[in-house]
Amino acid sequence: MQAKLIVTFDRLSTSDFLVISGSIVNAMTNNDHFKEPWAGQGLTLDQLTRAYTAYEEAYHASLTRDTVKIAQRNATRQALTEILKRLALSLELMAEGDVTALATTGFELRHDIVRTNSNELLPAPTDFRVTHGQLSGSLDVHVARLHGAGSYEVHIAEDNPNLESNWRHAISSVNSLHIIVTGLTPGQNYWLRIRGLDSNGGGVWSDPISIIVV
Repeated sequence: MQAKLIVTFDRLSTSDFLVISGSIVNAMTNNDHFKEPWAGQGLTLDQLTRAYTAYEEAYHASLTRDTVKIAQRNATRQALTEILKRLALSLELMAEGDVTALATTGFELRHDIVRTNSNELLPAPTDFRVTHGQLSGSLDVHVARLHGAGSYEVHIAEDNPNLESNWRHAISSVNSLHIIVTGLTPGQNYWLRIRGLDSNGGGVWSDPISIIVV
């Protein structure tokens, strides 16, 4: 099975695309696994950064709902998307199937769900960390990659985390390094937990982490 990078950005909202593309730019800056020149597509970190900056500026300008500015935002998004897709091809070529290297790129990994012959639950993920995202109202979730997990599920709670009824699904992701949770209320305290999923279903939940969104 060869790992691939997910480049289906069309499903993302404009704000989620800003967060994900920003994570990719940050991940590729001084990335020891993928030093320039990047193979195959004639891209540079400077080109990637300028395209991201153009979209970031157009995104914030479009919040006024001016139709001209929205059109500019859409144009810069398309330009950045094309660069990200070309970059993904370069990285897959350079990685030669090295999943560990590809996991450092900020892209989500696309791969088949790992099938297990056991009915045992996956253990709780380790190295669970939650930090503030690049955008207000967002959080960046990180765990160490869990052997046997095909994807990860994040739940959030706004009240007593000891009551199961307070938890709700926030996001699922095949990537463990940068799971972006958006649409949260600044100033609100949230509890987060995460688990891995395989063909048997959900694994053991991590211990919850509390954080105030900014």
